[in-house]
Amino acid sequence: MQKRIELLFKIVVGLTFFVPLAFFPTNFIFPFIVPKIVIFRSLTLVLLALYIILLASDWKKYIIRNSPLNIVILLFLISFGISTFVGLDWYRSFWDNHERMLGFFTVAHYVLYYLMVTSVVRNWDDWQWLLRTFLLAGGIVMGIALIQQFDQEFLLNTSGNRSASTLGNPIYVGGYGLFLAFMGWLMLMKEKSLGWKLFVGIVGFLGFLGIFFSGSRGALLAFIVGIGILIISYIITLKKHTKIRKLLLLLTVFLIVFFGIVFSFRQTSFIKSIPTVGRLLNTSNSTLGTRFMAWQIAIEGWKDYPIFGWGPSNYYFAFNQYYKAEFLHFSYRETWFDNAHNIVLNTLTERGIVGVIIYLGIFFVAIFYIWKLYRKNSDGFDIHLLAVTSAFLIAHLAQTVSVFDNPTSYLYFFFFLAMINSQILGIKNKDIENIADAKNKNISIPVAVVSILTMVLFIYATNLNPARANMATLIVLRGIYGMEDIRPLYEKAVSIPTPHIDDIRNDVTRTISSSLRGYVQAGKPELAQALFQLSIEELEKNRKLHPLDLRIHSQQALLIQEAATLSGNKGLLLEAEKIMEDGLEKSPKRQQFIYTLAGIKIQLDKVDEAEALYRRAIKDDETIGESWWRLALLQSVFRTMDDAISTINEATEKGINFGGEGEPVIESILNKYKSEKNKAEGDLVE
Repeated sequence: MQKRIELLFKIVVGLTFFVPLAFFPTNFIFPFIVPKIVIFRSLTLVLLALYIILLASDWKKYIIRNSPLNIVILLFLISFGISTFVGLDWYRSFWDNHERMLGFFTVAHYVLYYLMVTSVVRNWDDWQWLLRTFLLAGGIVMGIALIQQFDQEFLLNTSGNRSASTLGNPIYVGGYGLFLAFMGWLMLMKEKSLGWKLFVGIVGFLGFLGIFFSGSRGALLAFIVGIGILIISYIITLKKHTKIRKLLLLLTVFLIVFFGIVFSFRQTSFIKSIPTVGRLLNTSNSTLGTRFMAWQIAIEGWKDYPIFGWGPSNYYFAFNQYYKAEFLHFSYRETWFDNAHNIVLNTLTERGIVGVIIYLGIFFVAIFYIWKLYRKNSDGFDIHLLAVTSAFLIAHLAQTVSVFDNPTSYLYFFFFLAMINSQILGIKNKDIENIADAKNKNISIPVAVVSILTMVLFIYATNLNPARANMATLIVLRGIYGMEDIRPLYEKAVSIPTPHIDDIRNDVTRTISSSLRGYVQAGKPELAQALFQLSIEELEKNRKLHPLDLRIHSQQALLIQEAATLSGNKGLLLEAEKIMEDGLEKSPKRQQFIYTLAGIKIQLDKVDEAEALYRRAIKDDETIGESWWRLALLQSVFRTMDDAISTINEATEKGINFGGEGEPVIESILNKYKSEKNKAEGDLVE
């Protein structure tokens, strides 16, 4: 029975590899994330129930063993937890939101997954089958990415010629392809059967192509770094194979010369046309402008909370506080960052110096101890495992310079670490196996029943209910688009116990805000009023829960403005004014808030204050054209045309580009000025 439970455990581990394929666009909000997380967490709880049964049957065999990698990963989870509860918004840090779902609660599942897998799976035959299964699942993901190169809209791909596959983001595909490429090489070197060699070789090659399909410059650069580490590792370890070492050295020289030539011709049409390569080689400072600024903000924010950081998933608050006016040069889309797009710097801001040291320590410990084992037993050690471990981990770390974690990256990262830890503990595993084989332990039926019932309860409470609430919310949103009275549907959605109630409120109220005018036009003004009141009350609950989340401030203010316009009740704007003033205190240079607040003040006949706000925006960054044309427009309406023309002339002398939206405004002001001037001259002549 123990062997059957262990086999079932390994089958469930294999099922986790297919989680990246979970994608239900018609059932979930954020269909690329939510299904993956709830399925993975549920499978992890199944593994936990099975693990407890195994543990009760033979404590010595299955207990989590002492190892440097186990210790550093447990420290990773502990520091994550400390940062969660000492940070600025523990609720957000603990649960995160539907768009990411990588708060402390979910990360704890990944760490638990790692600890259980490395404690139960020991011999290489089992790891070999698991790796084959992982490659099978990954091959399907990469196969879909290949299809999207020919049918760019396949599976709701919205990334153009960059494949997102079932992961929802091309960057995730690039990282996954990186892992599959290195695992494909490892298995190609270790498989003995020609059939298996062919299989793993094809999947590894698909992973390599996936890097290019993704268009991810970070993944390609990481792959190049990984190849370099792979070659260096082989050169060091192949001491008795002088011919192979010479060939590797020649290959290294060739690659350096090759990349040098490609870089020299990077601006030719041929190089630019190569997927991902052209993007990487022609990357400029302006292309990465917002990334560099986001990294700078990460460092600035870290100085405020240097030990344990702002809290996981709270980089967004630091970004708002230290937001730079220059971000608007790159469009409004580039003015909202909830992540530094650099895992190391993001960790520094969110989990402080303690968190970043422990995070980097995971890579150091894994590589250090695998090399330590090699030095102790260089003749009998698997150099392919050594080389791939070093290459992939350093490549993965290199890729994190430009990306953020996701459900799939956490899956393959912790699975790979579990395998490496098992190899590090190889000798101890054999000793424990010999002791365990001498005993025949029975499965405890009471322990099994309690474990299974508890597992079912936890799956229902922590995964099934949030999934049901998410699906119910999607039904509410569809009702809003249909101009229905969604209040009963909303009550049903919020009645389902879920820690993501704040996400439900945000999603529903945001959709109501954009649909109020439609309700009025459909002849349902009373319903529009009722939904407006519902939205205001729900958003206020979220603002109390997340007082630093400025998107809630913005959402509230825009909702009130829309309601004030539709109802003609200016008194509503006083609350919007108060909300935006609070938001502007938390992000002093954010132009959206300055412009919104100025617009509210104009509606409240506080023209002087509105003008001061526009001048403040110009002072923050005088090269932003929108601040100038908004000021000129205000002056043309509430001041004199001479004031407006003076502002336009000053901006023109400074070489300001008013932008596509501003040019018609400026042209209209100039035409109005000319018309008034011609009329005045005509009156004078008459």
